Amino acid sequence: MKPPLISSDFAIVDIKKGRNALAKYLRENARLSVVIHATLTEPYGNDDGVSIEFNADVTKIEVAHD
Repeated sequence: MKPPLISSDFAIVDIKKGRNALAKYLRENARLSVVIHATLTEPYGNDDGVSIEFNADVTKIEVAHD
């Protein structure tokens, strides 16, 4: 089966290693562009008429070099 076309403008990422340094960086700089590689695994919630949240296994996260 061919994957569907999808789009998103929001995500929550659970940071473990480097979480305190990242929190400090964001307090001082407001934003950090990253690239997230992940595998979507299953729906997290139900369709609220606007969107459905999905669980994802993050395989790699890296600072984007714009």
